[in-house]
Amino acid sequence: MKKILVTGGVGFIGSNLISSLRKNNNEIYSLDDYTSGSKKNQVNGVKYYKLDIEEIARINQRFDICYHLAAKTLVQESFIKPEEYFRVNVKGTLKLLEWARGTNMKIVYAGSASRHSDPSSSPYALTKFFGEEICSLYKKNFDINVQIARFYNVYGPHEKVHELNGNVIGIWRAKQMKKKQLLIVGDGNQKRDFIHVKDLV
Repeated sequence: MKKILVTGGVGFIGSNLISSLRKNNNEIYSLDDYTSGSKKNQVNGVKYYKLDIEEIARINQRFDICYHLAAKTLVQESFIKPEEYFRVNVKGTLKLLEWARGTNMKIVYAGSASRHSDPSSSPYALTKFFGEEICSLYKKNFDINVQIARFYNVYGPHEKVHELNGNVIGIWRAKQMKKKQLLIVGDGNQKRDFIHVKDLV
């Protein structure tokens, strides 16, 4: 049995991950500020901390592994709130890695497919790029066991179904429910990878 912390534990991916981890009788903890996640996503038997990612040092426990999923994730919103995206995605990741220094905890950082495109294409893409660079810095210089997993268009249970604030499938589902036409950006010849959240976790 492992002692595991999931940041962003009441969000879309975090709640699915916790459900999967609980099946193996792990001792699970969650840190989330509940700004985009939901209390409805809580899983019985899990200890929940309602904290901002910058407050992670208030958790006076050590874990075998931390899945760092807490992040601002909406590309369009990142143009409206760039400072908040830098605070959470960059400074929050830095705070977590500082908190993990001097421990044997493994960190799994939720990267982004945007890493493979121009990082300056959006505040979101740039902040996730910086998050990965900070992870690499701490792995190389501070001997932190950190791994990066890059997610590509995740869909499935607990995803946000919203015309503006969803991911691709969530946007299409929202439009389909309203009998609206599905919008394809570009010429329609581009390709995207999609992964179901159950396969991801």
